[in-house]
Amino acid sequence: MDAQELLQQYAEDICDFSGQSLVGLDLAGVELIDINLSATDLRSTNLSLAYLNRVDLQTSNLTQSNLSGATLTKANLSQANLTDASLHGANLQQAVLFKADLTLADLTDANLMEADLREVKLRSTNLSGACLRRANLREENRNSADLRGAVLNGVDLQGANLRGADLSKVSLRGANLKHANLRGANLAEANLQGANLEQALLVEANLQKANLNQSYLSGAKLERANLQHAQLVNSDLSECTLVESELNQANFQGATLFRSRLNRANLSRANFTATNLQEASLIQAFLGRTDLTEANLQGANLNRSDWSSAILTQTLLIGATLPDGTEYAE
Repeated sequence: MDAQELLQQYAEDICDFSGQSLVGLDLAGVELIDINLSATDLRSTNLSLAYLNRVDLQTSNLTQSNLSGATLTKANLSQANLTDASLHGANLQQAVLFKADLTLADLTDANLMEADLREVKLRSTNLSGACLRRANLREENRNSADLRGAVLNGVDLQGANLRGADLSKVSLRGANLKHANLRGANLAEANLQGANLEQALLVEANLQKANLNQSYLSGAKLERANLQHAQLVNSDLSECTLVESELNQANFQGATLFRSRLNRANLSRANFTATNLQEASLIQAFLGRTDLTEANLQGANLNRSDWSSAILTQTLLIGATLPDGTEYAE
């Protein structure tokens, strides 16, 4: 079937083209709203700027297809193959991409607000500048979204559900993850420099060797998180919860942890030089060889903590509760 025949039939209210072979057709800018293209072979098809609202593309093959600028609002792309496809600037708001394969696809500046991205394959996918607000990438049957190697610089994931997602080594520089659910997510060696993680849920998340320099984590929940060797230079962790977290050899130089909670956390060999820990709670924390040079611990609670080998050169302790329960007197 050629493009003209398809459009003629659609004009006659024929909307079911499932299972057809439409390889290489030029359908740029066409309007095919509510059309059924499930299980259709659309390899290398040009659908740029096309209007495809509520289109059914379940299990279709869209390998190397051009969907740049296309409108796919509420489209069903479940299990579709979009390998190496161009979706630059496409509108996929509320689209269903459950188990879709977007390996090597270009989703730069795409709109994926409220999209269903459960179990989607996003290996080496370019999502720079894409909007994924309230998108669903939650863990499903233990198969979370695969984002390994994806480029997510500047992506908007505010409120997105990324529970259990594999984001190891992913670049999220300057990304908006405010209120995002990252519980149990793997962010090992991820680049989150300058990212907004305000009030994000990172309980039991793996952030080993992650780059969080100059990031914003105010109010974030990081209970039992693993931040070994993580970089948090000049980051804002005000009123952040790090109870029972692993911070061994993490670098918090110049960071702000005002009123943060680090009870029973492991801070051994961590770098807290020139860090603001005013009114922070470090009850029963382990500070083995922790560097607190020029750190501000005024009003902090260190009751029952172990700081016997901590480096306290020029540390400010006015009003702090010491490990023995007494208040520091200058």
